[in-house]
Amino acid sequence: MQLRTAHIGAYMIRVALVCISPLRHDSRVLRHAALLAGAGYDVRIFAQAPLPDSPPTPVTVLRGPGSDWRVRFGMVFRQAPATLLPASADSLYWASSIKLAARRDLLKYRPDLVIANDWRSLPVAFAARRASGARIIYDSHEFAPEEFSDSWRWRALARRHVMRVEDRYIRKADAIVTVSPGIAEALAERYGLSERPVVISNTPSWQATAFRPTGSPVTVLYHGAVVPRRGLETLIASLPLWPADYRLIIRGPTQGQFDQHLRGLAGHLGDRIAFEPAVAPHQVVATAAQADIGIFLLSNSTTHARFALPNKVFEYMQAGLMLVSSDLPEIRKHVESTGCGLLLPQDAPKAIAACLAGLDRDRIDACKRASLEAARRVNFEAESTKLLTIVEHLCQSTA
Repeated sequence: MQLRTAHIGAYMIRVALVCISPLRHDSRVLRHAALLAGAGYDVRIFAQAPLPDSPPTPVTVLRGPGSDWRVRFGMVFRQAPATLLPASADSLYWASSIKLAARRDLLKYRPDLVIANDWRSLPVAFAARRASGARIIYDSHEFAPEEFSDSWRWRALARRHVMRVEDRYIRKADAIVTVSPGIAEALAERYGLSERPVVISNTPSWQATAFRPTGSPVTVLYHGAVVPRRGLETLIASLPLWPADYRLIIRGPTQGQFDQHLRGLAGHLGDRIAFEPAVAPHQVVATAAQADIGIFLLSNSTTHARFALPNKVFEYMQAGLMLVSSDLPEIRKHVESTGCGLLLPQDAPKAIAACLAGLDRDRIDACKRASLEAARRVNFEAESTKLLTIVEHLCQSTA
């Protein structure tokens, strides 16, 4: 779709996507960049390495956060003071050389529009507004005030800093988008927004995926970040209780030594479990389609978890998998409206095993067909028109 506002005369409107996190597996940022470049805008991504092999647009690479101890150091010395003195969050934000470099590089680009991905990018984006009058879209991938609220360290050291930064800028953005209705409602309520953020679900592009009948063994897939708080230890603990012809694949990028911890827990399970590296975003769906069931575990103990509607849910559907998930409100809506899977009564080993043991191949195949049918309606092509409309409107006012 070519938008008439992508140019002002011979001048091509510049759009920057700022993402102060690794770009390689951020499929949302990559999709949005490709969409806007295809619509005729001059698009540049500002993000940390590692990068995908073939990014859709030019990328200005920001230095990464470094080792785990550097991340902890940053939390203690650049975020914790805001717990006692909230006003310090503003100045301490800029005590980071990464943020300063991001600001410097963004101002050199002189964007007309900045899409700030998550709260970490907001002050950088608003520096471009002050310098060149750039319009701002805030894309909130998570509900930042509660993102890690199950960690007492995060609550004690970082939460007030995060809330202060988001609170200072969010109402000044020209448009706000997010990934789920629950986060949209929570943001509107917490910050007294005059308009509810626009929901642009984190869906993959539609691609034709052939239905694959369930055979033997039955393959259960978890794909996504291999990090704590994703229920992976519980999933491994449940595996000995699964039917004998079920196996598990855990696929995704790792953090620290957590994957080694999981491998230690799974050492006695032999070939019933496999750990695989992440694949490129454009290969996620096709690779997932080799499995039968996509599983997602997330405790319902936090506000953030209750709003969860992660990209893996839509990727599992696009790949033609049955979905088995924690019983979270946003996911429940999709399961009930599409018939694509089952919700777990508990995120506990015996409950997971009982759910899988109660399935037969006919039930799995019915859910797989339902996923494929739903994916024709719920995909990036359907969602992308919302972003294009917002960008066009803002660029018209810029022109």
